Amino acid sequence: MKASIRRILLPVDPSVFTDGATETACLIAKTHDAQISAVAVLDSPEIRASLVPAIGPYYPMMVDEVQKMINHADHVLKECLERCATACEKAGVAHRETEYEGIPAEMLIGSAIFYDLIVTGLETSFHFETRGSSGQSLYDLLDHTAPPVLAVPATGMKKLEKVVVAFDGSIGSARALHDLIPLALPFDPEFILFVAEKTQPQTDFLLGNAELLLRAHGFSKITRWSSDSHVETAYDELLADEKGIDLVTLGIQARNRVKDLFVGNFTKSLITRGDIPLFLSH
Repeated sequence: MKASIRRILLPVDPSVFTDGATETACLIAKTHDAQISAVAVLDSPEIRASLVPAIGPYYPMMVDEVQKMINHADHVLKECLERCATACEKAGVAHRETEYEGIPAEMLIGSAIFYDLIVTGLETSFHFETRGSSGQSLYDLLDHTAPPVLAVPATGMKKLEKVVVAFDGSIGSARALHDLIPLALPFDPEFILFVAEKTQPQTDFLLGNAELLLRAHGFSKITRWSSDSHVETAYDELLADEKGIDLVTLGIQARNRVKDLFVGNFTKSLITRGDIPLFLSH
């Protein structure tokens, strides 16, 4: 079998989520014989903008302060990239590390078109130098990137044996299912096809045909799961019934910030919960 994942983009920052994302990227790269490209972005524009411009005798002092912050951020990011390289070497996967300077979201979006998959944390800290908290970078990636995004909690994704596919027949959910197939092929996981708030004929049509697609690609461990409940309630019911879920697959609508095509803000709620890796595609 020829695997389809060849290049993995791994955005790197100082958050605890980066270690989990690195471990996950190594798992996928080793299974697919893929290369990991770790990318760190030095957000020098925001560092400069965060300090109020000074005039007169105070200007040199402000320039020095800005340069100190930039140098410190650069040092932190180089350490992050070195830690990532060490993890890749330990896992025995091909890797390269690059540091860019600019606005993180723009740099990552510009790079992403050349990759098969993005692996990142459910939270990001690309603006650690100025904000000290998580930012919008994951949401920006979901809005604009071409490849699917695998977003993981701080603990990462240890294995890929049981996958929930939230499927409602929309273009977003269909694209997510199609994008998932090449990632999942070498893992041969168990699939749970999940639908909520549909009539019985709609449920039978959607899940029946999604199952046929998966079986045509060689998958055999497939379960259908449906509920009349609201999608978030149905999802909690699913979690109560099914233990050991490794990944949830969701479709999102392109260029609409975290607007889920399944029901309302379901995707956003799962990102906020942050307890299970999410495979996101549009």
